[in-house]
Amino acid sequence: MGGLGAVRGRVLVVATVFRRELATVLRTPGYGALAVGLLAVLGGVVAVGGGAATGFVPTVVDLLLVTEVVVPLVAFVIGYRALLTDAETGELAVIRTYPVSVAGYVVGIVLARGLAFLAIVVVPYATIGVAVWATAAPDTTIFATHSGIDSPLLYLRFLGLLVPFGAAYLSLATAVSAVASSRRGAVAVGVLVLVVAVLGGDLAILRSLATGTAPSTVPGLLPLTPNGAFRGLVFEGVVGVAFAPEGGFVDVGRAVGSLLVWTLGGVAVSSATLAYGDRLEVLLEGARARTAE
Repeated sequence: MGGLGAVRGRVLVVATVFRRELATVLRTPGYGALAVGLLAVLGGVVAVGGGAATGFVPTVVDLLLVTEVVVPLVAFVIGYRALLTDAETGELAVIRTYPVSVAGYVVGIVLARGLAFLAIVVVPYATIGVAVWATAAPDTTIFATHSGIDSPLLYLRFLGLLVPFGAAYLSLATAVSAVASSRRGAVAVGVLVLVVAVLGGDLAILRSLATGTAPSTVPGLLPLTPNGAFRGLVFEGVVGVAFAPEGGFVDVGRAVGSLLVWTLGGVAVSSATLAYGDRLEVLLEGARARTAE
């Protein structure tokens, strides 16, 4: 019973932090504007590409590149101040006086911000899907049971993959908010992380191929970054189902594991920073004082 009570206590802590953070998110009108802006961007991309007129899979192909940029960007906009704001206003110091574990606090924050992410990102993408359903060719209403058939189920798979992809970047953004000491610092670190995460994997693969690495190793290298893992899963589970049923675009298990590791890693960095950051700062100050002497 004692163990069950402890679990209930931890869940209650997470739920309390979640409700409090969700209230903060709902008081932020800029998130609504962000969702509208994202819908406008996606609609423009689809209109230019013409995917909506031909089916769900062509629409996914049109949206894939922009998705790899805008989803990480939205996740960072939502999360880069998640922990920093509490630290700046002094609320974090007050929260620490209550029986709230650091891990429970971070998880509650991430879950609340994750719900905001779902509303801001998935709703515009779902709206695009409805538009495709209403305007595309008649065969897009057929549910795919074999290769070569377009289907709304494939688009739903694409929507589902947005969740772990966004969760990885939201977790990284939360870690940035824990590490940074100011909003300007959070923006600078966030931009650096975005550039490395979005472009670093592709550049590393290109460099490895240029130095003689066999192309057959690409499916194993692709999942190393969130973008590579997401892209590989989209080709494997959405685009490939319709056009290349033999697959082989990515190691699915490694890609799923990569997104999970990035998500849990961000939470771990956030928790460790809040738990031990003050102690580390004291140690560094002492080391600097001894060096000055």
